[in-house]
This record gives sequence, structure tokens and C-alpha cells, in this order.
Amino acid sequence: MNLLRLSVLFSVALLFSGCASQPKTADQLRDNVKRNAAFSSRDVFEVKKPYRQVSDTMRKKWLECLDSTATGTLHRGGNMYATQTNVYKPKVAVTTQRTELTLQHKVTSGSTQLGGPPPEGFFILVTDVYPTDKNTTRVDVQKHTLGYAGVMRAVRHWAEGTNMGCPDLAQ
Repeated sequence: MNLLRLSVLFSVALLFSGCASQPKTADQLRDNVKRNAAFSSRDVFEVKKPYRQVSDTMRKKWLECLDSTATGTLHRGGNMYATQTNVYKPKVAVTTQRTELTLQHKVTSGSTQLGGPPPEGFFILVTDVYPTDKNTTRVDVQKHTLGYAGVMRAVRHWAEGTNMGCPDLAQ
């Protein structure tokens, strides 16, 4: 019985530590990826297009496609149901040398997210776009969460100009 309690306690502690490490800033997300933290990944690639062209396209599609709110109902067993709202907030900062695209995710429901999320949610994606030379642009996509493969693919397509569709945020 003590082994079972210890196992449950360890699992809960692990869960809390994982939730508490959710990034509250873009730089925290970058640090998590740099440290190879759990659930983090990175995709860096270059496109043979001028920085301004890639930056303009990415900014437009980022704001158009990722500003989203969806509410759903969760079955909690028996006759218990709960509603949950997922709010995605994209932001863009552009300079002549770098475009920073961030995506925050906030869950509103009857429960509270651990670690006290920022007002607009935890940072789940950060994309940095910058010139490498006159006709080449580097795109660095970093995420610290499970899922969002569709968004990662969309970012590459937007940068390359091969598919301008919006991704399904549920993927």
C-alpha cells in the first residue's frame, strides 16, 4: 500500500512540475526548447525569398488563422458535463531585422490552470523570422506543448508560399 501511495504522490508531483513549467513569456518558451524540456520541439528552415516578403505573409496569415476561440462540452462521467473554452491569441512584432510571432493559449473552464497563466494564456508557439541574406530568410519555429503539428506545417507552407490555408488548431 505504501508503494502505491508513493507512486501516486510521485505522479502528481511530476504532473505539477510539468504544468508549472509552462512558459509565461516567449523567452521562457525559447529556453525550454533550448534545454530540450519535455514536450518541446523546434523546426528551423530557410526559404529562398526576401525577408520582407516572408515576414509580410507570415504576419498576415498568423493573425488571420490563429486568432480563435472554441467552446466544447466535456463528459466527466455519469451525468457530469463541463464546458471548456480554448482561446488562442496570436501576436506579431516586426522590425527590419526580425519578425516575432507568438501564440498564447488560455483554457477557461470550471478549473484553474496550474502555475498561474498570464492574462492571455501560456505561450505555446514562438516563430522567429529573420533575413540571412538579401534573398534568403530563416524561419525558426519553437513550441512547448503536445500537438499543433498542423500549425507547424502551416507555418512552413506560409513561408514557402505553397499552401495558404489555415490549420486546424485541434491537431
